[in-house]
Amino acid sequence: MNSRARVAAGVISMLIYLVIFLLSSLPAASLPSHIPDFIPHFLEYFALAFFFIQVFPNPGRGSVLAAAFLALAILGILDEWHQLSVPGRVFSLLDWVWDMLGDLAGLAAFLMLNKQKKVISNETETQRDSSDE
Repeated sequence: MNSRARVAAGVISMLIYLVIFLLSSLPAASLPSHIPDFIPHFLEYFALAFFFIQVFPNPGRGSVLAAAFLALAILGILDEWHQLSVPGRVFSLLDWVWDMLGDLAGLAAFLMLNKQKKVISNETETQRDSSDE
C-alpha cells in the first residue's frame, strides 16, 4: 500500500473516531431507543478497524494486527471512560466487548479483501506472463 493510501486511511480513521466521540458525547435522552445498543458499537468499531489497520506498513503481519487491535481496544476503553462525564451515560464493559468484536470483524474483513486482491493480482500476472510466451 502506498503512502498516499496510508495517509488517506489515517484521515478516515480519525474522522470515524471523531464521529464516535461526538456520538458518545450525546446525553442518553437524545439517543434513539429503537436501535439496540450493540449495533452502533459493532459497526463504528468495524469501520474504524478496517481503515485503521491500513495506516500501518505490512498490515497483514500478525504483530501489526495485534498492535492495531490493542490500540483499538484502548480507544474503546477511552470512549467508555469519556461517557462517564455525559449525562445519563455510563461506562459499560459490555459495550467495550461489542467495540472489540467490531474491531476483530473489521480487521478480518480487511485481511479477507487484501488476500482476495493479492489472488486477483497474482492471477493477472500469471495470465500476462503466459501471454508473453
